[in-house]
Amino acid sequence: MRLTIVRVMIGGLVSVLIILQLVHLSMISWLENKATSISNGRRSAGSGSLPGKHNHSSRDRTRSQHLEAKLDTTGSYKIYHSYMKSAALVKSKSQELPNSDVTLITQCSVNNLYHLVDLVVRWKGPLSVAVFSFGPDTSTFNNVLFTLRECFPAVKENVTFHLVQPITEITETLSSAKALSFTKLSCDTILNDIKDQSLESPQQKNYAYQVPYPSNVLRNVARSGALSRFIFVVDIDMVPSVNLRTEFLHLSRSSIILQEETEYSKRTAFVVPAFEMRDGQHVPLNKERLLYDMSHYGHIRPFYIEDCSYCQNHTDYHRWENTKGTAGAVNIAYTVEWKPLWEPFFIGHRDVPLYDERFKQYGYNRISQVCEMNVAGYNFAVLDNAFLIHKGFKEKSSYHAHKLNENRKNKELFLHFQEELKVKYPDSSKRCQT
Repeated sequence: MRLTIVRVMIGGLVSVLIILQLVHLSMISWLENKATSISNGRRSAGSGSLPGKHNHSSRDRTRSQHLEAKLDTTGSYKIYHSYMKSAALVKSKSQELPNSDVTLITQCSVNNLYHLVDLVVRWKGPLSVAVFSFGPDTSTFNNVLFTLRECFPAVKENVTFHLVQPITEITETLSSAKALSFTKLSCDTILNDIKDQSLESPQQKNYAYQVPYPSNVLRNVARSGALSRFIFVVDIDMVPSVNLRTEFLHLSRSSIILQEETEYSKRTAFVVPAFEMRDGQHVPLNKERLLYDMSHYGHIRPFYIEDCSYCQNHTDYHRWENTKGTAGAVNIAYTVEWKPLWEPFFIGHRDVPLYDERFKQYGYNRISQVCEMNVAGYNFAVLDNAFLIHKGFKEKSSYHAHKLNENRKNKELFLHFQEELKVKYPDSSKRCQT
């Protein structure tokens, strides 16, 4: 009897919490609408613009003003999907159907947005970016977004932005955005200034915020903006090998087993070996140059080799380095079996398992997804001439102060996650015990 009463009380409390959360979100939405109305009134008095550039059209502003926030699965963050669509997406006539392209997926905080310029130059195709904005960054985000789109045509043409904020934030929409306070400067100078300001920010590191950084929420949000058959999830400060997108598209269209929506094409992760490069060096254009720089100068090394070698080593760098591919093309070099704690970067079908949004801050956020893919029966095929370069060496001294504590907390969550997979995939013979 007592147990029944307790269960009823708990159920009632849960219902009350859900109602309060909905009321809270409604109040935030009302306040945001009020703030937007005020900012629109201010906007009519005049606005700044970059020298020689045009202001956003009213069509662009309207598109961002009337978006509604949605909650993430944990109820802690509000999400503005397609906060600003790419020009290519706006012009597309097949926005509801997956196309045959590959969308590059990434996420960051406002202070790391300057990395986008390098990505669009290398990728030359659709990108979907989820940005986390908190506190002082809220107003900065719109201004940086405005500036990047106006200064760099490839950003405006190819990048769709999504906005994620803590549920307590009041959003300042793009209608109140203005160019950053630069006059008569080149766009390269403006980019360097944005970068310098970002490096001076107290939130230089993504995980140094006062609220948990929701990396997996951001990844899932960015994935939702992809309308392509394949996706490629990377970190914002990484750069892919030249022509990787077009070379993979050629592979997918010329290979019989990849042309159609087969079980193999849907359940194969095409692994792209990841490396890290010393600050200030030039990103190599191809595999030949990468191997030369790595062996002769020591400027390049396998990703995470100092802090988490087991996270990437299973890609088998030695075998990849000795695999001879065809110049100007990518092909499958070899396949590997999954091993515990492996977290490769890969091009995969749009239906690969989503990231578990309970993992926040540092640790196990990508490991958990690859773990689930193994249990679900995915294959892992390493591409021969493809690679990713992380700008800067990953060193233990560069991490924020609470990284170890966050890793321990997420390890406990990961143990529960492993048990949940047994229930989710009862017929699978594969497990991902560490």
